[in-house]
Amino acid sequence: MESNTNYKRRRGRGPAKQLGNPDLPYTMKLPDGRTLYVEVPGRWVTADRGGKPALLPDGVAFLDRVRALAIRLDRPPGPGFIVALREALGMTQKEFAERIGVDKMTVSRWERGALRPSDESLVGIEQLRKQTVRRGVTIPA
Repeated sequence: MESNTNYKRRRGRGPAKQLGNPDLPYTMKLPDGRTLYVEVPGRWVTADRGGKPALLPDGVAFLDRVRALAIRLDRPPGPGFIVALREALGMTQKEFAERIGVDKMTVSRWERGALRPSDESLVGIEQLRKQTVRRGVTIPA
């Protein structure tokens, strides 16, 4: 039997289908009435059983981070918001705590939902968010 040298047999799975997906345009309505438009990178998008676009976990986390940067704090944020904001800023809990003027364990308790930020802390979180958005931020992948 002759072997074809142009053909190499590959082991394992083929390339991931979502690597070739185009970016997904996505709009979200913010609580204050504004509409935000972003493009979710194609590597974070797949197709559901019906062939419609579906977000992978990294895509959902990306949108959470974008939303955290865009929303103005007018009420106490939930644990998920604090995590998403901190990750969007590319900070550790310790760095986030130092910038706001609280202890690292306080940030950990906020993120677990064991404690809510005080009014003073909310002001610090909102100031940090505003400063970062003004300077511009690249959301880590």
